[in-house]
Amino acid sequence: MRTRALALAALLAAGCKGPAGAPVDLLRAETALLEASVPQGDKAWVAQQAGKRVRLADVVRETFPVTPPARLRFRATVPRDGRLSFACGIALEAQDGPPVEFSVGIGAERVWSRTLDPAGQPAHKRWVPGSVDLGRWAGQSVEIVLETRSSGDPKPRRRVYWASPAIAAPAAKAPLVVLFLTDTLRADHTTVYGYPKPTTPQLAAFAKDAVVFEHAIAQASWTKPSVASIFTSLLPGRHRVVQLRDPLDSSLTTIAEMLSGKGFATGASVGNSVIYLPGHNFDQGFATFGGVHGEDDKPSKDPKAVDVVDGALQWLDARAGFPSFLYVHTMDPHVPYSPPAPFDRMFEPPPLPDRPAADPRTDYREPADLPRIVAQYDGDVAYNDQQFGRLIAELKKRGVYDDALVIFVADHGEEFQDHGQWFHGRSVFDELVRIPLVVKFPKGAHAGQRVSQQVQEVDLLPTILESVGLPVPAPPALAGHPLQSVVDRGASEPPAISEISHRGIVALGVRTSRDKYVQRFSPEEDELYFDLAADPLEKTSRLEQAGERVRLLRATLDAAMTRNPFRHNLRFAGPGRYDVTVRTRGWIDRVDAAGFGLEDRHESVENGRRLLLRLKLAAGQSRDVTFSVRPNGVPVLLEGTRDGRPLKPAEVFVGPRGEHPAAFPYPLPQTETENEHASDAFTAPDTKGPGLLVWLTPDAGRQFLEFDRATCENLKALGYVGQCDAGPAPGR
Repeated sequence: MRTRALALAALLAAGCKGPAGAPVDLLRAETALLEASVPQGDKAWVAQQAGKRVRLADVVRETFPVTPPARLRFRATVPRDGRLSFACGIALEAQDGPPVEFSVGIGAERVWSRTLDPAGQPAHKRWVPGSVDLGRWAGQSVEIVLETRSSGDPKPRRRVYWASPAIAAPAAKAPLVVLFLTDTLRADHTTVYGYPKPTTPQLAAFAKDAVVFEHAIAQASWTKPSVASIFTSLLPGRHRVVQLRDPLDSSLTTIAEMLSGKGFATGASVGNSVIYLPGHNFDQGFATFGGVHGEDDKPSKDPKAVDVVDGALQWLDARAGFPSFLYVHTMDPHVPYSPPAPFDRMFEPPPLPDRPAADPRTDYREPADLPRIVAQYDGDVAYNDQQFGRLIAELKKRGVYDDALVIFVADHGEEFQDHGQWFHGRSVFDELVRIPLVVKFPKGAHAGQRVSQQVQEVDLLPTILESVGLPVPAPPALAGHPLQSVVDRGASEPPAISEISHRGIVALGVRTSRDKYVQRFSPEEDELYFDLAADPLEKTSRLEQAGERVRLLRATLDAAMTRNPFRHNLRFAGPGRYDVTVRTRGWIDRVDAAGFGLEDRHESVENGRRLLLRLKLAAGQSRDVTFSVRPNGVPVLLEGTRDGRPLKPAEVFVGPRGEHPAAFPYPLPQTETENEHASDAFTAPDTKGPGLLVWLTPDAGRQFLEFDRATCENLKALGYVGQCDAGPAPGR
C-alpha cells in the first residue's frame, strides 16, 4: 500500500515526465499562463476565474470565462503525440447575439478557428469541441494563443468560454480507473451469472481477466440513492439521497472529489437524466460531466449506449496521459425496452405489431405478453453488452487496458412480476438489489476468480482508493471496505442494508449470505424473513420459525434507520378543545411543544407509533407541536375531534394556500410528491384560523428539488413519476 502511494505521488508530482513527455492541463498549470487580455481584467483575474463550471445542454465543463475581444497566451512543452483538446461555448443568456469567432494559434501561426452562431445554428447552443494535432512541435516549448472576437456591439458584455483546454500525452503512462455502470441490469440475466440466453458474451470475455463477485448487493433498488451510495460509500440513510427530490448534499465528499483533489482528471458520460440534470449535484468533483440526450435531443428519451460510449472515448482521448477517473452510465436495459436492430429480434418471442413489448404499462395485456417483454429487455442487455465490449476493445487499442482498474456494475435490477410487480424501486427483493459486479484489477491481478462472499456497492469507492494507492478512510467515514481484501480472504462479511423510500413505497432490508430480513412500512405493513439457501427466490417468509435470528437482524436494521429530513408542524388556533391522534407505521420522535397551558397534554404511546394531543384553547390562543418520524418517507396520518365532534376538512389548512384535506384520516404532507411545486409544503398556511394549520420544516441545510413541467415529463418517461399536473389535493 505504502509503495503504491509513493509511486503515485511521484507520478503526479512529475506530471508523468519521461521520454513521452507530460500532459498539460491549461486550467491548472499555473505557470503556463503568460498573458491575458480580456475586458474584465488582467492575467490575475483570468487565473482566478479558471475552472469555473458551466453547463450547456446538460454537459458541465470547467472553463476559462472571457468576453470578446480576448486573448490568452500560454507556454507549454509538447509531449510526444501531443494533441490539444478543448471546447468552445457561449453563455445561454448571450446566445441570441452576433456570432463569435474562436481561434487557436501556435506561436504566430493560426492552426484552428471556428465561428459560433447559436442564434442561427442550433448545434452551437451546446459545447463545440475542437482539437489540434501538435505532433510537429513534439518536444518543443511553444506558445499557445486562445483568442475570441465578435463583430457585434461589445456592450452589454457577452460571456463566452474556453472549456477543458489540455494537451494529451497518449504515450505517457498514468493510473486509469473506469467505472462502467449499466442501469437496471439484473445479475441473473447475464451470461456470467448463469443466464442460459447469450445476453452478455462481451462481459463473459471480460470476466476472464477479472473477478466475478457472485453476491453483490445494491443499497437501494432505484438509481438515485444507489449511485449516491457508490459515489460516497455511505448508506442511503447517511447520504440522504433517498427520494426523487433529494439532491446529493454538496457537503459530502464523492469519489470524484477525492481523486480530483489528488491530481486526477475526472470525467463522466451519463445517460440517465436523474443523475445529470441540474440541481441533483452528482457532477460535483467532475471536471467534465456529460449528460447524453436521446431521441430528438431530449433528456430521458432512451439514450443509446453507443452515444454514451462515444462520449467516454472522446474524453479519454482528450485526457490521455493524465491520471484519470471515468464514470460511464448506460441506460439501455431501462424501460422503454427498445433495442436497435438486430437486437430487437435476437430473442424469442418477438414483439407483435400491436404489442411492441417496450413498456409493461401499455404493452402488457395478457400473460403471453410477459415473455415478449422479457425478450426485448434481454435484447437491450445484449446491445449494451456489445457497447461495453467496444469500450474494452478501445482501451486495449490505446494500450491502457492492462494497467487500468475497470469495474462493471449495475445500480439495481428489474422486476418482471417475480413478486407481482414490474420495474424497480418498489421493493428490496433480490431481483432488484442483487447486482452484477465484475472487477478487473490492474496487471491482471486475481484474473478469472469467482468470489462467493457477499459484497456491496459501497465497497467500490474504497476499492478504487486502494487500487490507486490512496488512503482508505476507516468506518464510519465510509460504509464499505476494499474488495481487494475480500479477494485475499482477509475481510469480514458485514450484512448489507438496502432501502426504498420512493413514491409512497417504504421498506428496508438487511441481507447476509444465508438469509434476509425485510420490514415494510408502506403500502404493506409487515415483516418478512427468508432462508436464502432453501428459498433463493424469496417466495416463502419464515418469520415465525426464526424468532431469535429475526430479532438480531431487526436490531441491525433499526441501527441503520434514519428519520425524515424535515419536521411536521401542527399549529392549533382556538377557540376549542382538540383531541387529535397522529399515527404512523414507523416511529414518532423529537416531539416539541410550544404555548402549552396547564390543561394541554401530548403523549407518545404504542412504542412511539402514536402521538396523542389533548388541547384546550381560548379565543386568540394557539399551540404549536412539531415532530419527526422515521424511517424516511413513512406515511403519517392525522385524525381527531374538535369540541367532541369529528374534525371537518374545512378546519384543517395545508400549505400556503390553506388547502383542505379530502377526508380523514388525513396523510400529512411529504416531499415525495408528484406535485411540481413540492416546496409549497414548507410554507405555513396564510390564514388566521380558527382550526389546525399544517406544514413542513426542513432540517438545517436540507434542500429539495423543484421540477418544472419539462423535467416532470422527462422523469415520467422513465417511470419515476406517474403524472405531471398541478399535484394531488392534500387528502388524495
